[in-house]
Amino acid sequence: MICSKKTIKIIFNISKRRKFLKRYLNLLNSYNEDISFDLLIINEIGAKIVNVKGNNFQILNIDFNGKVNGMNDIFRAIYKSQNILKNYKYSCFVEDDNFIFPTSLMSAELFLDENDDFIACSGNKFLFSRINNKNYYYLNKYVGPSTNSLNTVKQRLENYNGALCYYSLIRQKIFIKILKSIIQIKDDNMSEVLFNFLTIKYGKIYELNHIYLAREYPRPKIYNIPSKTKWLSNKDLFKDILFVMKSIDKKCSDELLDISIYKYLSKRFKIKKKLNLKDRIMYLYKKSKFYLLNYFTIKNFIKNLNQL
Repeated sequence: MICSKKTIKIIFNISKRRKFLKRYLNLLNSYNEDISFDLLIINEIGAKIVNVKGNNFQILNIDFNGKVNGMNDIFRAIYKSQNILKNYKYSCFVEDDNFIFPTSLMSAELFLDENDDFIACSGNKFLFSRINNKNYYYLNKYVGPSTNSLNTVKQRLENYNGALCYYSLIRQKIFIKILKSIIQIKDDNMSEVLFNFLTIKYGKIYELNHIYLAREYPRPKIYNIPSKTKWLSNKDLFKDILFVMKSIDKKCSDELLDISIYKYLSKRFKIKKKLNLKDRIMYLYKKSKFYLLNYFTIKNFIKNLNQL
């Protein structure tokens, strides 16, 4: 397979979520910019192929001979598709109820082309939700990985804001390298965590100053992490945590683990406090400011979504 394009975006066709994939493809067609990426659709066993013709993009359909029950299955299926990914310079994953804007993806590609010392790039993000089955609305700003251009692993871990990294456009070789580690474990939660920390470990991330991703809220169960109680019932969990620790630092030094996996675990079990009046005011201020600064992009996205 010879490919002239640089970027491949990966999305899943999960049998019980076919309508979300169809919505994604139709929404993609509503953006008329010249799109310079291919879309790899990984079809869960038993899933019916979605036939939506792309105006300016090519769809590659492949079958995954198994069920997709969580994030670990998703990363495993992507890793099994590495022969396709290796034809591209950059890769990114998008969940079927999210949306990565084509022009921003091209901007991320251009940035990485011009900045060899960065391994990943994304941009601003926001949450949207639904009033009913046909009407959606802007919910809030969504925090993604911020620019992390420090030179050492320790510095980058200290600067990491805890956001999900795999929505970013990532250099293909790094993307596959991360997946190769993830398939060594089975826990869905730890799979996400390991992806994030390995991205930070392997290099610098840049955040563009325009909208890159729209994410639907609430997140569906298939893409979600389990509750704390259910999570701890996984008998292999601590083995997976140990693998994550060693992946971050082979020596398992407290210096690096204190600012990475230990920090994450402490937050995972921390009791969430209710917002006080000051916090609520700040929440509304940030929400409104982000909306006003990105008014036309968000308004156009919601309009296109409501018209599908």
